[in-house]
Amino acid sequence: MRKMTVGHFAVFILCLTLAAAPAQEEQVKPKDGWGEFPADFMGMRGVQGWILAATPRTFSKEDLHGYVDGGAEIFLQYGFRNLTLFQLVPEKGAAPKKSITLQIYRMESPAAAFGIFSTRREGDEPMLPGIKTAHWVVPEQANLVKGDLYVNIVASGCTQAEVEDFAMSLTRKLPAADSPLPQAFSCMPEFNLVPGTERYVCGDVAAAKETPLLGADFWGFKEGLAEAYSAKYGPEKSKLVLVNFKQPPEDLFDKVLGLFKNFLTDVTMINRINRIMEGRTVLGRRLYFGVKELHVAIVLDEPDPRIAQTRIEDALDRAIKLREVESKKSADEKRR
Repeated sequence: MRKMTVGHFAVFILCLTLAAAPAQEEQVKPKDGWGEFPADFMGMRGVQGWILAATPRTFSKEDLHGYVDGGAEIFLQYGFRNLTLFQLVPEKGAAPKKSITLQIYRMESPAAAFGIFSTRREGDEPMLPGIKTAHWVVPEQANLVKGDLYVNIVASGCTQAEVEDFAMSLTRKLPAADSPLPQAFSCMPEFNLVPGTERYVCGDVAAAKETPLLGADFWGFKEGLAEAYSAKYGPEKSKLVLVNFKQPPEDLFDKVLGLFKNFLTDVTMINRINRIMEGRTVLGRRLYFGVKELHVAIVLDEPDPRIAQTRIEDALDRAIKLREVESKKSADEKRR
């Protein structure tokens, strides 16, 4: 066998290195600039017709206040993890005045992502039949939720069709799966419920925004001892709010009754067995509430007391049954 010299050995190593190196086209970054996406967004590879105008920026819990001035607390209470910010411009540069700011908020769970999304809608915003996940699209803005991602799209100088196309394309490319409504919404009576108005309320900031009645300290929203679910009902656009407690305060009924009496006039008992109360604001708006075990149901702006009472009773009974099912499921899992 011919002896290998130092020179031959060097050539041999060089050949091995070249053979192991990836092809040249695999080393080149995509021309559309989407190669800057974080690793878990790489499946998107960009939305056709748009490129990055700058390197994406990320914000953690510690620096979110610097970006969302005055509005960071509600995100943190819902379980914010990080925000990735993208600035986009048209690919061919034919319309320099057009741009899109894409904000992708990663939350701690799909329920948290839906929750923060739900606080950003009223329920009458237009939706697209081609997008299955919860969303809305208006001129120069769109919102959607997918898995643990809450997405805000803010467009400048774009047509409605361009915003819709971007939102639809983005939804298809986001790696997270479409997520259904949180299970607790099964407690909301279906009759006359207005789809798209459901809200998941977490933390005292969102609770006080939902209704001033939930702003009192005894509820425990700030400490995470309570959460709420709400939806609007036709034809009068009344609202049902269901509050679920992890640990209810002592004398819950008396505390809620005292709160109603401070806010309302003519507070009366309309069902003594189920302890359902009715009251009126100074402007004549009707409000109702009922308490049962670890749950409180509140109905706002329903003109018919019978409908309000039925809705409260139904919601409370469903909430109790759901808690029993979840408790049994949890117990079975611990025994395995």
